[in-house]
Amino acid sequence: MKETELDKTRRYLRAVAPLDLPGVPAETHWSVYQWLPAFEAWATGISLCGQSMRQGPLPAGTTVSCMQCEEWRPRYERMLAPGYRPQDDDPELLRHRVQLAESQIESVRELVAQWGAAAVDRPDAVILVGVAADVLSAALNRAVGR
Repeated sequence: MKETELDKTRRYLRAVAPLDLPGVPAETHWSVYQWLPAFEAWATGISLCGQSMRQGPLPAGTTVSCMQCEEWRPRYERMLAPGYRPQDDDPELLRHRVQLAESQIESVRELVAQWGAAAVDRPDAVILVGVAADVLSAALNRAVGR
């Protein structure tokens, strides 16, 4: 993708080269690439692993050899994706969402059991309610891996 095709409101991951200094390994790294309005130019920052890099991205498709940058890449890709919400990475919030979903599933299971019991007491409802209860119960079991 050419710079002219990039959305200036977004940030991207691009491969970058290390500084040409003695003792610095010749590894390629990942860096965030973004438009800087004050300079009216695209720029890269430090690498994902925290090392200083040469300014500017390497050609698209360049292989990144830094394993630390590769370990960080999935998280940055997620964070730089359109629609990312920081709360999606909050462990406490995610744990709360799981507990809420489990509670809702249990409530639905109880409702399904009530439907099944009601179907037994009403011969005219046995087929409709009984089948609906069985189908919903099976779907819930598949959804939670039971």
